[in-house]
Order: sequence, then structure tokens, then C-alpha cells
Amino acid sequence: MMNWQLPSGTQSLYVKVITLITEAINNGDLLPGQQLPAERELAAVLKVNRSTIQRALNELVSSGMLTRKRGSGTWVSMDKWGILTKNVNWRTYLTANRFGDPESYLKQVRVLESDPETINLAHFNIPSNLALPISLNHVSAPQLVEQENHVDISGAGTLKHQLIDWLSPLLQQSIAANQLLITSGAQQAFYLITQGLLSYGDAIAIEKPSYFYQLTLFQVAGIRVYGIPLQADGSLDLEDLQQAYYKHRFRFLFVNPNGQNPTGQMMPLAKRQALIRVCRTLKLPIVEDDPFGITSAVATSRSVPPLKALDPDNVLYVGSLSSLVGNQARIGWLLAPSFIVDQLADIRQQMESGMSIFPQIIAAQFLAQTDLKQQIQHQRDRLQQKRQILQHALQPFVDKHQLSYKLPVNGNSFWVHLRTARQLNVADYNLFLKRRVLIRPGFLFGTHQNNVRMGFASLDSTQVPQLQQRLKAILATL
Repeated sequence: MMNWQLPSGTQSLYVKVITLITEAINNGDLLPGQQLPAERELAAVLKVNRSTIQRALNELVSSGMLTRKRGSGTWVSMDKWGILTKNVNWRTYLTANRFGDPESYLKQVRVLESDPETINLAHFNIPSNLALPISLNHVSAPQLVEQENHVDISGAGTLKHQLIDWLSPLLQQSIAANQLLITSGAQQAFYLITQGLLSYGDAIAIEKPSYFYQLTLFQVAGIRVYGIPLQADGSLDLEDLQQAYYKHRFRFLFVNPNGQNPTGQMMPLAKRQALIRVCRTLKLPIVEDDPFGITSAVATSRSVPPLKALDPDNVLYVGSLSSLVGNQARIGWLLAPSFIVDQLADIRQQMESGMSIFPQIIAAQFLAQTDLKQQIQHQRDRLQQKRQILQHALQPFVDKHQLSYKLPVNGNSFWVHLRTARQLNVADYNLFLKRRVLIRPGFLFGTHQNNVRMGFASLDSTQVPQLQQRLKAILATL
């Protein structure tokens, strides 16, 4: 709760106002996207002249900590990592996820997950009961040791060749083994990019909303992150991208266009081509996150090619097995020019975090299964049933115009808009926690527009009556 009281000391009043607001942002008392009181109201509360408030706010707007919306007021900047402090802020060591998780919302979610009364709609990845089985066959302990001693630091050749066979048709290009870096999940690929291709203070662009807002690895590396507005069809506001590029000089654009998280939309082909043209003009490389790429590759089901297929030279491509096996095997990959693969593999080796051969052999055997396509289709059928369960659960609230959503083109969640009479604040979403309905609010994805992400992969039809009863109580309160 914000305590509007000026600090003591001999500083001038406008400096005290700046200090008060800056510390409130650092402490999490004022959150990204939160509106400040009107200037006249703030002057009255703090017992200072309105001109003092205006001077302080002007400086904070100039520094990027606050933004002004014409006719609307002053807000805490949504570009959560856009400013690098000059001095060490030791609070960040105690609250490493402060920007991505105000009020420790996700910590509360994790606590409630073990409660049998909880209805869990918070997850994006598939649960263990829907994950495809994965196991190690026909490899002796001596063989494992032998392969461990001789595996290339960029990844096991057997796994690379399986990935090449599956991904080459999807990406519409030939892939060489030295262009693939096997990683411990997609997040390690992003981490290695920050370590090897970015420097402290560099700026990157991401979509807004985006799950990238929840990745603290950018913050830890001192990377400035700016959100580019996402359109309803899953494309980016290219005019905004160009203006922001010239202002901040982005080193990379990170995008998730193939079942965007959290919206579930698929960027149309024409919009992909336009994005490629703009990025070529700006000489802005793209990091494409494609968590469902391997699913589409095996099932041969994607109608729109990845960005990597449209511009092989300008796009780094990241994927993983998580869409198929969940958390059973943390295997990901980065497709990049061979010299980049070599550099990032060497960095990982120097950090003594090289890849074990064991999960790579398991992943290679998994991808070599002759009935993999049938297994994926069965999984998709079950997920489709889960999706229909959530549709059924939400229909009464759609009929009453209490919420709305657009069906995801890809992914295991709905991006739901809560049609309340006012803009919700962070504290309002605690009502979901109190009612034991776990969702992910929009503020976790960098937006404050009354949206929540509801995942359906863990939902059971027997939970629908209870879910509807709880949502009815929540929406009546909001």
C-alpha cells in the first residue's frame, strides 16, 4: 500500500517528491501500469504547491520512470526494465522477480497448487498425465560413459540428426549439424544469447503482452526490455517498432509468433513478411521462439511458415520438446549460424554448465519413434477435449457479457478479457487466489487491460460446476 508521505531531510521539496516516487517504484509499492493520483490531489496530500509536483513528475517522465497519457493522467512506466539505475539497488537481490511478479503472485500460486480444492488454470505447458511417454532403451552404462566423453560441446550428433530430419521441412531449408546448439530447454538458449550476444545496458524489443516479461534472466543481465504493442491478429505494431528502434537502438527483437503466449494467436503470413522487411531495413535480428514447432513439424500441420523459413539469415530460431513431453525432459535447441553456435557452446562450457548426454539420448530415441505422429494426434485430441471443457465452463459468463475471449490458434490457454466497469489493479486478482482459481493476470505479461490467461490442459469436466460457482462470485465482486 502506497504511503504518500514525503521523506525527511533538507532536500528541496521537488527532490523529495522524486525520491518518494522512485523508492515506491523500487519497493513495489507503485507497480508498472499503475496510475498516480492527479497532480492537484497529490499536491494536497503531500502539502506542497502544484508546481512542485509538476516539476518532479516532469523529471520522472523524462527519465522514463513515468509516462503521461493525454487526458488520462500519469502512470508508472510499463517498460519495466527500460531504466538502469546508476547505483546498486540491494533490494533486487532479495526480490529478484519483483518486476515480473508484483506482490509475489506466482509464489502464492505455487503454494496453492498443492491444495486439492484448487482449480488450476495457471499453467501453459501440458501436465504429466497428458505428456507423451519418454524413456531410455538399449543403452548400457559403459556406452553412456563413452558417449559422454566424446560428445560435442554443442550437442549430441544423434539428437541433432533427428532434429534436422524433422525441422528441415518445417523451416524449408537445409540444416547443418554445426548450426544447432542443443540446450537444457528454451530458457537456456535465451540465457546464452544474453551472455554471448548482448552486453549490459543493451536494449531489446519484445511483444506486449508477452511471457518474456516473466523471464528475469534479462533483468539479471542488465538488458533493457521494451514492449511493442501486439495487434489482435498476433502481429506487431510496426510503426511503433520503428519509432522505438530509433529511440532505443534495439539489438534484438524477441518474438513468439506461432501460438503467441499469452494470446494464442498466429501471426498472419502477410504480417510476417512485413515484419521481416522492417527488420531487414533496420538491420534488426530476430529471435523466434517456437515452442510448438516440433509438434507442427511431426504432425505436418502448420499452414504459416515460421519467420526462420522466411528469412534464414536474420532469424535465430529457438524450440524445445516441452509441448510434447512437458517437464519430463528439458531439451531445447537454438538454430543459428555455426560461428554463433560455437561461441555460445564455448561460453556454456566455460560456465561448467555443459549438456549431459543422458537426456539427449532419451530425446533422440523419443524423436525416432515410428508412431510419434500418432501419439501426437492422440495428445491433440485430448487437448481439444480439454479446450471444449473450458469453453463450456466460460459460456454462461460470455452470454452475460461478463467476459470475452478469442479461441487460440495454437497453445493450451485462453486469453480472457474481464468486462468489468473499471480497470482492475494488481490487488483485485487476489480474489482468484482466495477462491482457489489459479490464473495468470495480465500484469505478469506486461499489460493492465483486465486480461487473464486461463490454461485448460489440467482442467477436468468434474470441476466445471465448482469453477462456474467460483467465477460467478469473483466477477460479482469485481
